[in-house]
Amino acid sequence: ALAQNPDVAAAAPNYLRQIQFSPNDPLYRYQWHYPQINLPQAWDLTTGAGVIVAVIDTGIVLSHPDLQGQWVAGYDFISDPANALDGDGIDRDPSDPGDRSNPDGSSSFHGTHVAGTVAAATNNGIGVVGVAFGAKVMPLRAVGQLGGSIYDIEQAVRFAAGLPNDSGTVPPRRADVINLSLGSTYFDSEDQAVFDLARAAGVV
Repeated sequence: ALAQNPDVAAAAPNYLRQIQFSPNDPLYRYQWHYPQINLPQAWDLTTGAGVIVAVIDTGIVLSHPDLQGQWVAGYDFISDPANALDGDGIDRDPSDPGDRSNPDGSSSFHGTHVAGTVAAATNNGIGVVGVAFGAKVMPLRAVGQLGGSIYDIEQAVRFAAGLPNDSGTVPPRRADVINLSLGSTYFDSEDQAVFDLARAAGVV
């Protein structure tokens, strides 16, 4: 009725605007790429709560302070002990002992970096911010000092999707998403077949 009054220039509800979520993690200000993908706006809608993201990589540093409470049980699928650097083949321990991949002999801890990007604990006053900090990471170790074999990666994908695999077990709940920050120039039809099975199981 007000808008139809010729003496009123404009009439609309006087909505309240809220400030966007702004984490208190000290290194967030260096994560310049997050605003570029509109994360502050996305966080007002969702933080990924209830989602499990399988990170198939070098494993994670399980004691990392920004990953405490952010992961569910995973698995180590590196079958070659010489590649694993942890003294054995596949086992239930997805911790990353390091890959000594840098020229100075230090390690990349690539899986920890990726897991932190996915779901680092956020607004806890330490470290960095995770993209989907309400989600949980399922750390699956398939990449070692020499890289990750196609076969080991496929086994990790199968595990993440709740499909039969060499571990003889599956997680209590399959992953919703599988992250593979890996690559090569080689296409393998068996890879594609396993990815198709994972997709058919409902995994992104």
